Amino acid sequence: MIDECPWEIEHNGHYAWYQRSLLIGDFAPRLEPSPRFVVYVDGLVADPRVAPSCETCGAVPETNELIAVEINTDDSHFLAPFRAGLAKWPKPTDETNCWWCNTKRSGAATTPPLCEQCQAYLAGRN
Repeated sequence: MIDECPWEIEHNGHYAWYQRSLLIGDFAPRLEPSPRFVVYVDGLVADPRVAPSCETCGAVPETNELIAVEINTDDSHFLAPFRAGLAKWPKPTDETNCWWCNTKRSGAATTPPLCEQCQAYLAGRN
């Protein structure tokens, strides 16, 4: 699972978790961190109903305490223009979208919501 995560999230300078995707709107001020794309170091995904906690210190961080680092490039500037007020924050993730691929095609009555394609993919991984 970790090899599918191109992002490391840092909390106050230390490792917090990995993410499968980075949706900038999920890091806007006054939001709880979204558990949608969180994967912990042991490969387990976060509970989609609970804000993720930092694996290093155990706290549920404020979004402004988080830094997204692209693992392949070690680049961490992605949130800076939004936090500096130079760019408008996009909307956060639509919670009705598929939890795995974030498309609108979810429609499934699963918790978390999964589209049929992702349900089949995840079922094949077990």
